[in-house]
Amino acid sequence: METIRLTTTIGEDGRVHIDAPSTLPPGPAEVVLVVHPAVPQVQRKLSWRALRGLGKEIWQDIDAQEYVNRLRDEWER
Repeated sequence: METIRLTTTIGEDGRVHIDAPSTLPPGPAEVVLVVHPAVPQVQRKLSWRALRGLGKEIWQDIDAQEYVNRLRDEWER
């Protein structure tokens, strides 16, 4: 048995057309089809609002003004 992953499109009429790779020998074969919806990259949209609060634990015990002052002191050296 050989496992091959193929990506296909299901038409409006519900038909699935699959082209087998030429490396498979001709003859009968058992095919198991598992279908799950695929979301193309172009359809996924990320919102910058979803990033709110991300990484807040990193800054939990740090005073913002002290941090800025240390950075400015480094610039003057």
